[in-house]
Amino acid sequence: MVRGEGPHLRQVVKHRLIIAPLAEADITTGFSWYEERSTGLGRDFISRVEAKFAVISLSPQLFHARFGSYRLAATERFPYAIYFIWDEVTGIVTVRRVLHFKQDRAAGL
Repeated sequence: MVRGEGPHLRQVVKHRLIIAPLAEADITTGFSWYEERSTGLGRDFISRVEAKFAVISLSPQLFHARFGSYRLAATERFPYAIYFIWDEVTGIVTVRRVLHFKQDRAAGL
C-alpha cells in the first residue's frame, strides 16, 4: 500500500457550484452597500460569501433542506443567508439567492 492511501482516507469531492443571476445580483448589491459604508468592507463581504461557497461545494450535506428543496448556509460576520439547491444525483449545487436576513425569502426564491 502506498503511503497516504487506504480505506481510512476519504476522497475529497468538490461539487459543481452554479451561481444563479439573481444570486450574483444579490452579491453585487451587498458588496456595494457595505463598500459605501466603509472602504474594504464590501471586499470582506465578498470574501465571506466565497468562503461559505467553498464549504457548500465540499459538503452541501452539512446544510439541511429547510424550505422545500432549498438549503440555507449563513455567512460569517455578515447577516446573510445563501439559499441553494443540491442535486444529489448530479452533484450540482445551484446557489439561487444570497439574501440579508431581513429580506423576504419567500418573495425571491
